[in-house]
Amino acid sequence: MLKHSPKHISLAVAGVFLATSGVAAQPLLTLDEAVRIAMEQNRTIQLSRNDAAIGSNNATAGNAGFLPKLDLAAGIVGAISNTHQRLSNGDVTERTGASSSTATAGLTASWTVFDGFRMFNRNDQLDMQRDLASLGYAYTREQVHAAVVAAYFDVVAQQRALEVLSEGLKLSEDRVRLAQTRYEAGNSAKQDLLQARVDLNADRSAQMRQEADLANARTQLNVVLARPVGTEFSVADTIPLAPALDYAELERKAIDENLLLSQLRLRIELARVDRRLVDAARYPKLAVSLGYNFQQADNQASLIASNRTVGPSYGVALSMNLFDGFNTNRDAENADVEIASSRIAYADAEAKLKGDLTVAYASYRNRMNVVTLERENLAIARENLDLTLVRFNAGAIIPLQLREAQTAYVAAGGRLLTAEYEAKIAETNLLELSGAFR
Repeated sequence: MLKHSPKHISLAVAGVFLATSGVAAQPLLTLDEAVRIAMEQNRTIQLSRNDAAIGSNNATAGNAGFLPKLDLAAGIVGAISNTHQRLSNGDVTERTGASSSTATAGLTASWTVFDGFRMFNRNDQLDMQRDLASLGYAYTREQVHAAVVAAYFDVVAQQRALEVLSEGLKLSEDRVRLAQTRYEAGNSAKQDLLQARVDLNADRSAQMRQEADLANARTQLNVVLARPVGTEFSVADTIPLAPALDYAELERKAIDENLLLSQLRLRIELARVDRRLVDAARYPKLAVSLGYNFQQADNQASLIASNRTVGPSYGVALSMNLFDGFNTNRDAENADVEIASSRIAYADAEAKLKGDLTVAYASYRNRMNVVTLERENLAIARENLDLTLVRFNAGAIIPLQLREAQTAYVAAGGRLLTAEYEAKIAETNLLELSGAFR
């Protein structure tokens, strides 16, 4: 690399921009840290976590109907009345402002002993609904995880693109200074200086647009992490790509661990439980009850001035529906249709998953090949730029040839960044489909 001087121009290393812009002084946000923050703070995850908590709270023996009910009731009723009574022997009794009151209290325990196995199936249903909510929560986490990866490496790509443009800008600035020196010395035409300034302004414009793109990418990442949009941070300077992924292993894991398929499998089981709940209506129901009651009645206008009853009570009730307008049969038919529909939905989702996996894997392989090609191309473009700089400083070529080499290098750097980012997204899609983020 040639030394920088008014007579010679060279390409600045990529790290110069970071060192001079202050980005490195900002706190480093790693991908793992970004994922951790999102898992804790992302609002979509918080809502899904609440749904999972509700599902867990509902899965209890009491909600299923296994436990007895215990009720306590108490009350008092009073009245004030005027009475006029004539007995059969001719006696007359009159009371004015006579008071009466009745106080009751009772403790009753009731328990359904048998309800056609409904409580057992209801318990299974609640457990499956809890598991379904838990899978929904895991699926939301998986989606947010993938979104964080995409947003994070978008920032990395935008940052590196800015560095590449800054290298080109540095070269254009050196070229303007050299053109100015040569023009003032009478060694070049003013047209060369003007063209150098035009190219420099074009590079500055491209840099400003890239700075805006980087700022937008940072904002989007902060939004995914549920942080203030202006939170400052720095990111890694590379986009790591996983070693070659095996399609057969990805497909096996996708069928076994894909969260959408797992939810649909559980929905099939839920539909079967719903069918058994319908059948419970065909069985008799047996319930028992046990209570202890107290009643105190006082009446100044009655022949019996006071009456008190205290004691236990018990009961056994047997019931069975004999005819309900064929509604149970209709519900059973509908439940059978739901089972069939849930199976069709699963088969459709499985076929779609395999198709998506095939497309994603082809995209991944293609992007990885493009990355290899663009890395080679960038090395060639860099070598060509270095050689062109030597020849330009020696006065062997015109400024247009240097500009072409510079443009080719910047374009090659941009294509490589795009290829690496697209490869990372394709890799992330494959891992998400195979349930790797679970």
